[in-house]
Amino acid sequence: MKIRLISSFALLIFTMSFFYSCSDDTVNAPPAPPVVQNLVKMDSGYVPGAAAIISFYSEDSLKLGYNKVYLVLYDSATNTLITNSHIDILPANHGHSAPVENPGENAVDGKFPGAMVLTQAFPNGDLHWRFTFRVHNHFAQGEPEGEVEFEIPRILDNPDKFKSITMPDSTKLYISYVTPKNPAAGMNDFEFVIHKNEPELYPFDGSFSVEMNTQNLTNGNYPAGNVNPVHSSIGHYKGRINLDQNGAWRINMKLIKNSIFYNTYFDVNN
Repeated sequence: MKIRLISSFALLIFTMSFFYSCSDDTVNAPPAPPVVQNLVKMDSGYVPGAAAIISFYSEDSLKLGYNKVYLVLYDSATNTLITNSHIDILPANHGHSAPVENPGENAVDGKFPGAMVLTQAFPNGDLHWRFTFRVHNHFAQGEPEGEVEFEIPRILDNPDKFKSITMPDSTKLYISYVTPKNPAAGMNDFEFVIHKNEPELYPFDGSFSVEMNTQNLTNGNYPAGNVNPVHSSIGHYKGRINLDQNGAWRINMKLIKNSIFYNTYFDVNN
């Protein structure tokens, strides 16, 4: 009886140890697939040298001005989603670049978000913009690097949301509307971005103060309650606009720096 009890106790200890060791194992679940159903796929392809496949998405058709883009990477050998990488966005038009916001090295929900400001429209599909993506793949052994080029022939015009201006001191700027994408009646978060037109660097400029009002283009009304935009980061200015009814609106902006100013605007509809 005593031997039987000792054997049973030993079996119990072994069973508990086995299950404990199993439950203690770290299981690395594969990353969830990226949600891209609400995005427009521009192109995809193999990145020579980087052991990766890249897919190029945008929030909408590419257009003049600010474009939010998303890049998805897969390992070309295993088809595993890559969530850590360096990606450089290199747009080119007749050999000239454009302002870009390169993604961070960690994917967000499986996607690498970035942006680019396209400074010329080609609505008839004249094929002057080419987009190169340089990928430094942290996932593969040796962290290989390579690049791929896509040609997107049609860039829509968007003059109400993009301005190329020259300040009184001869500083050349690009002013690009960011949000609201779909303005609503009432108060809206408002955002735009300023880049210096200095090929091929196109640095952002956060040094302006901004005075702003909104004007209803139908009745000429100027509603109160707007909040002047202030610089937040990397050239982005954020404020609040009051569009107190539906219709056509003009967002008037006075850009001020070192006692000089320039008046410009964006037109929106809600």
